[in-house]
Formats: sequence, C-alpha cells, structure tokens
Amino acid sequence: MKSNLYSENNSCVDLQAWKKKARAFAIRTHNHLWGKNNEDPLSFLYLEGLNLHFISKMYLGWNKFGHSRPYEGWGLSGKGSFFIPSGIVFPYIVEKEVTGIFIISMANPGSELIIPGSFKGPLILGPGNGDVREATGIMEGLKIYQKDPEVFSVNISLV
Repeated sequence: MKSNLYSENNSCVDLQAWKKKARAFAIRTHNHLWGKNNEDPLSFLYLEGLNLHFISKMYLGWNKFGHSRPYEGWGLSGKGSFFIPSGIVFPYIVEKEVTGIFIISMANPGSELIIPGSFKGPLILGPGNGDVREATGIMEGLKIYQKDPEVFSVNISLV
C-alpha cells in the first residue's frame, strides 16, 4: 500500500484541491524563475552553490511578490487566508506529485516557510536507499544532493 504523505496533516480537507493548487503554484513560480527579470533569484541560488542545471532539475521556482490565498480555495480547513511570502519555491515532488511547497527566504536562506497542507517531513531527496546524508534545512540538503544524486540520498529534517 502506498503511504499517504498527508496523513499527519489534518488541515487538508480536500486533497485533490490542494494538489491542484500546489501543482499550479509550482509551475507558475518555476516559469517566473526562468522568465524575465530573474537575475536576482538565479544569482542568489548560484551564490548559494547551486548550478543552473540542478536548479531546473529540482523544479525550483521564484515567488516574486508575497500574497494571501484563501484556505478554502486550497482545500484547507479554516476561515480567512494564509500568506505566501516572496522567495525561492521548493516543490517537494514524490512520484511525480507535488506533496509539499516550501518558500526559502532570499534575505535569510535558513528561513523556510511550509505552505499549509504540505507534507512536513522529513524530506528525502533521491531513492532513499544506500548512502544517506543528513541535512537540517532545504538549502543545505539541495547543496549536498547536487554533489552526486546518483550515489546517495539526502534526508532533510525540518525544524
């Protein structure tokens, strides 16, 4: 039986709605990263130690402006809305499905925001077998995984 990556998250009341919104957000922000006026986020990622091929392979994106989104529209319980800040977007993709959306602050790369409804971890980059390295944040995990994704996996603990 396939494990349910959302089983810990009781705020997701309509999983299909969440998946649809998360996928659309990941695609839109990925296109923004590779579109016009993208020098700042690409420079940021490069200076953090990621190469362009890897950035694309991991489907990273850029949310240029912060904005509020209604809980109900994302299939989440609760009234009102939640805020998605500007920053680098890391979509956690498992078996070709977005299971988590994380925003990494460009002002403070150690600061990560988890979009409500996301799988909260630990996140595993790679096949999860063989040699496994540990990371305490997404940016650190990406840098480790980039070195040789064919040889080892990275287990990212979110704090």
